[in-house]
Amino acid sequence: MLLLVMFLVACTNRSIPTTDLTNRQWQLIELEGQPPLPSEQALSMAFDNTGRISGFAGCNSFSGSYRVEGTTISISDVVTTLMACADDAVTTQEMMFHQALQAVTQYELNAGTLTLRDEHGVVRLRFQAF
Repeated sequence: MLLLVMFLVACTNRSIPTTDLTNRQWQLIELEGQPPLPSEQALSMAFDNTGRISGFAGCNSFSGSYRVEGTTISISDVVTTLMACADDAVTTQEMMFHQALQAVTQYELNAGTLTLRDEHGVVRLRFQAF
């Protein structure tokens, strides 16, 4: 009986995805189907347990709000610092990153990988826990 209770508790804990989401830093590994440009500082994002996100998008830091219900996620109120990128390709990548972030509506966690999809199920961003 004790083993059954422990199993049920373990299964219940896995059904709370925000715990897995918030207890990690996420490094971008895919943006719109492509790997991010090589850089000294990885593009990254973190979710806190109060509904806030923060991260680095290539040139600028950002923060915002998020809300999770089941596998649905919404990200809003994103603000960034206003540093100019030295490279036009990095500027373009940063704009694409923010557009993709605003478009996501679904998320999936699988073996340390966070996949963010839009309303059509298209993968917009993929992150690896680090």
